Amino acid sequence: MKKILFILLASTLFVTCKSAKTGSTASANKAETEKAAELTDENVIYSDKFKAATAAETAALLKELKATEDRYSVLILTRNYKGEEITVTSNGKQVYRDYPISNNAIGIAEKIRIDNTGDTEIYDKHTKKSITIPGSEAKKYKYIHVAKEPSKKVPFVIVYSNKVKKLK
Repeated sequence: MKKILFILLASTLFVTCKSAKTGSTASANKAETEKAAELTDENVIYSDKFKAATAAETAALLKELKATEDRYSVLILTRNYKGEEITVTSNGKQVYRDYPISNNAIGIAEKIRIDNTGDTEIYDKHTKKSITIPGSEAKKYKYIHVAKEPSKKVPFVIVYSNKVKKLK
């Protein structure tokens, strides 16, 4: 009777125990969830067809961000930012890390100066997704508007423009 009880207890332990994850498997899973989102035609838009800010507002914005030189572009986080941690790395340097919240009245969460001579990465800690804005594209446009689309596979939409959306 004792032997049967011991065998049942031992088999229960073996069945309920899980094996430990190895380092390579755990790091592979993390890399898979934190991979960069691949942009498609649906996520990248080239357009100046929207209500733009006045010349005075545009000049004031460029002066405020010290982005008047050609090597700088302005990254504008627009809609659907709800306080998640966002990190922006431009040309290998972290230029922004905060919890932006979109202003529904004007549709803008944050304005950031980026160096357009290299790639810029935007990372959303909540979704663990990132996108990369190639320096070759950023050089062509002074303003890059980035909206979040959390329901889509790629949770960002990029609008390249040489006009800035109305700020007020």
